Amino acid sequence: MEEQHKEHPSHGHHMLAQGVFDATFSAHGSYGVMKRFLHAYGADMEFGQIQLNYLDWKFQDAQAKVELLREFGIPVWVMEPLRGGRLVTLSKEDTEKLHNLRPEEPVPAWAFRFLQSIPSVTMVLSGMSNLEQMQENIRTFEEEKPLNPQEMKALLCIADTMVRKNILPCTACHYCVSHCPQGLDIPSLLALYNEHHFTEGGFIAPMALSAIAQNKWPSACIACRSCEAVCPQQIEISAAMASFAKELG
Repeated sequence: MEEQHKEHPSHGHHMLAQGVFDATFSAHGSYGVMKRFLHAYGADMEFGQIQLNYLDWKFQDAQAKVELLREFGIPVWVMEPLRGGRLVTLSKEDTEKLHNLRPEEPVPAWAFRFLQSIPSVTMVLSGMSNLEQMQENIRTFEEEKPLNPQEMKALLCIADTMVRKNILPCTACHYCVSHCPQGLDIPSLLALYNEHHFTEGGFIAPMALSAIAQNKWPSACIACRSCEAVCPQQIEISAAMASFAKELG
């Protein structure tokens, strides 16, 4: 179970569970990893568990992952619906925007209403650290109140603003890649950098890096700045790689 204010991540890219179901899986991996896995084992999967919330709908490409599971006819189970507690409390300005749309709806409930708006979601795992949180979640799930288009747009705009304030604006154009003498997949490394910084640590970036050769890690950057000369977003890539490498140890 994930706690509402401090969620505990599951471990591993994929976890197969045998028992009541033929097979199930839980994934924190990328869209590409999930796609390869499903092409190999999708026909045997009863459900798939992914990190899904309105912030990660774009930030972690959760929308594409939901669509991928839908293509395979696999129901979605949700972990981290409140993004490690990040979606329990919003800024005063964002809270007022949501309150104007649904005066009766508490901020955490918006995360659950978002999930109620996705037809393939069949289970939401939300841990609760006290009785009050449990009672509030029960009140929320006593009825379904999916978001209308206006509400969905407002919520995703809030998520977009939250993310843009804290990440490097890489568009994955890949101009940088052909100029890197180390052959680094810079867009993928910057995506992991953004995740690591936005989450203020966590296990996703270290786990993803453990799956690639060490000479392709951020620490392999030689700070030649050839990539920066062609970056349309003028990102200080070498500084980001040095900072990322230092944080990862």
